Parts: sequence; structure tokens; C-alpha cells
Amino acid sequence: MKRKSSLLIRKVLKHKTSLIVTICVCYSLLMLTNNLYEEDRRIEVKLAKGDNTEISKNLSRQDTSQDNDTETIMKSRKQNLVKQCYNRINVGRSDEDNFKAHMQFVPDDKMVYCGIEKVGSTFWRRLIQLLYKHEIRSPYSIKPWDCMNNYKSFQSQKLDDYHDILKENSKFLFVRDPYSRLLSGYLDKIFSPNPYYWNLIGSKAVAFTRKQKNYCGHDVTFLEMVEYFIHTEEQNKDRDGHFLPATDHCRPCLVQYDYIGNMETFTDDVYFILKEFNLGNYTSVLKDFKRDSILDSISDTVQTFRDVRSMVTRCLSSYGGLKRIWRKLQIRGIIAEQIQFPFTSKDSTNLKLTTATFKNAIINAHIESKDRYNLKEQKRKYLISAYNLIPIATMNKLQKIFQNDFQIFGYDKRPDYLYQPRHKNIADIFKL
Repeated sequence: MKRKSSLLIRKVLKHKTSLIVTICVCYSLLMLTNNLYEEDRRIEVKLAKGDNTEISKNLSRQDTSQDNDTETIMKSRKQNLVKQCYNRINVGRSDEDNFKAHMQFVPDDKMVYCGIEKVGSTFWRRLIQLLYKHEIRSPYSIKPWDCMNNYKSFQSQKLDDYHDILKENSKFLFVRDPYSRLLSGYLDKIFSPNPYYWNLIGSKAVAFTRKQKNYCGHDVTFLEMVEYFIHTEEQNKDRDGHFLPATDHCRPCLVQYDYIGNMETFTDDVYFILKEFNLGNYTSVLKDFKRDSILDSISDTVQTFRDVRSMVTRCLSSYGGLKRIWRKLQIRGIIAEQIQFPFTSKDSTNLKLTTATFKNAIINAHIESKDRYNLKEQKRKYLISAYNLIPIATMNKLQKIFQNDFQIFGYDKRPDYLYQPRHKNIADIFKL
């Protein structure tokens, strides 16, 4: 999943250095990682201050009335799936291996989960690790890049065996508005410093859109990425799991899932599904859900940049990389747009800045932001601004690619706020 890039990069680095240097580097990274997570524990106390309202909101979601509302919504989603899948089985075009790779089975809890990239799959894969071990603790206690440890998919299952598993157990997945998911993929894999995906996707996107070869791929625009994505879908070649339609991953018309969670109502849906599987005891370790999720995301972002910094600077300065991270967090609604990047180019050469100092600056900015600004509205505004850069004709192509997701999961294929008339001199939110 999300941390595949970091893991593969570490493998490449390992082959390119001597054994002694590798051991030293790994030891240093281990010590830095431990320090970072020690910093997490110190920061948690600070972040919790003034957050009682949010915690109370999360706890209140566990009451009966909220469960009944969520149950009604879940039934409506299931009914829509059944309706849209009537006389349709082979929706999507993923191969058997891709489908099986995304399916996880927890026998003791009679649970089957289909994980989709950019839709909370890191959270669920960590939680499933705990279910295997019968450990009740927060999934966020597992580092994001360890989410694939002991990963057990359907890949080892024979056709008849996994069909029996699907018949005899309850199944669920989480989905997300396709437009939001596509932007999220761009932010994490292309815009935010990510040399692995710059090479895997960025360089190919540049070759396709600009006709330039042997290019770093670090400065692919959102429009270029969208155009390249459309090209890969139309050619059915070089497709990447972080961008594929959800129906291509999980085959909803074949599997007929019992529960469909939405990223837009993630907290409520997680609580409901856990209770449906008689795992309500896990809600006690998720009472600070929103806070833990944000802190986890910040830690992951800082850790990733630290791990790949030397490779990033082959294409982009450290200063440029740090500014992109700050803007990504603004676009995601974690830092208010009114709070400016607080460091200079000279500061970016300081290693300490890229770890504890930089992370503390992000945490402090978030604390100030959530208390003073409407971050949800800001996130929506940035989504609109991003898609205002995409011509209507290109939007129509996206609509066609994601048409099954729109229909089966009940999302608006042509929302007015994304299809408003384009104007000249539209501000590019990705330019710093």
C-alpha cells in the first residue's frame, strides 16, 4: 500500500551501498524513527489540549441513535449496489491476481475486507493485523509503513476455496468520491516528495504530455497527471492501483458486499462495522480517532521525506520539498491556508528541521488552524480549485472512466461545483 514506495527505495539503496554503510544507515534511521515516535508521545499531550469537544463528538457517535442512522445509510448503499448490479457481474476489468491481492480474510471474526488505496486501507490493514493477534490497541500504534507486515490476501487461495469464503462470511469495503480520491493520489504520489512514484508515474507522464524522455518527473502538474491517467485507462497499460476505479479492485457486482463504508463518513462507518462484527471493544481505543489520524498522517509525511531526502534533492531542493509538504497539508485541510510556511531556504539545510523541528511546526500550525479556521470548507475549496485547472472535455473523460464507481457507490458523476465554467488566468494552487 501506501508505504510500498519507501520500502522499495530502501531496497534499492541497500543494493547500492556497502554492507557496513548500510548497517550504519539503517541503525541511524532506526534511532531517528524511535526519536520521532517518542516525539509523537510528547506531542499527543499538547495536541489533546483544547480538543475535548472533538473527543466528545467521537464518543457521542457510539450512541444508539447514531447507530440507527448509520444502519439506515448502510442499507441504502447496499440496496443501490444490488440495483446497479442487476444482471451485471463482470463490472470492472482487474485481473484475478489484482482482485485476490486486495482481499483479506479474518477467519476468527468471519470477516472479509477489500482494501482500496487512498480509502483508509492503511488503517484497516493495521487493524486486521491486531485482529489476527487478538490484541486490542489502537491501529495507529503500528507505523504506517508496517501496514503490510504479515499481510494475508486471497492470493494463496484456490478459486473454489475463496468462493466458499465469500459465500460463508460477511464482506465489506470502503469507497470514496472518485474526484477526491484522484486528487489525493496526486498529492501523495506526485506533488509531495516521492522519488519512487516520480520515476514510476511522473517520468512517464512527462514523456506522454511533453514528449520529453529521461526526465525526473517531479514537476508533473495535476492536469498532466490526469491526462496521463486517462491515457493509461484508455490503453489499459501501466495502470496504478492508487488511481484505478474502485470497481476494478473489488468486483462489487460479483462479491455483493454486506457493508459499504464511505471515506466521507469514515469514523461513523468504522464504528458501525466494528460493532456488526462484534468488535465493539476496539472502539474504546479509537475514542481520539480524528486526532490520532491527523497525527499519524503528519508522522508518516515527515518520516517519508526524511527517508527519501537524498533522492529528492536530485530533482528538487529540500526547501522546495518541504514547501510542497506544507501545501499538501493545506490542501488536505490539516493546516490553514492563512498560516504561511515558517522556514527559509537556509533553514532547510538543517537535518533537525526535517524531523522534530519540522514536525513540531506542522503540529503547532494544525492546533492553531483547527481552533481558528474552517478546515473542512478550505479542503472543499482546494478540491474545486484543483479541478478548475482541468478542461471540461477532460472532465468528461474522467466521468466515463469512473462511471461504474459513480453508479454503484452513489456518487455524483457531474457535481456542479466541479463542472462550473472555466475562466482564464485560473490560480494554480500547486504553484509555490
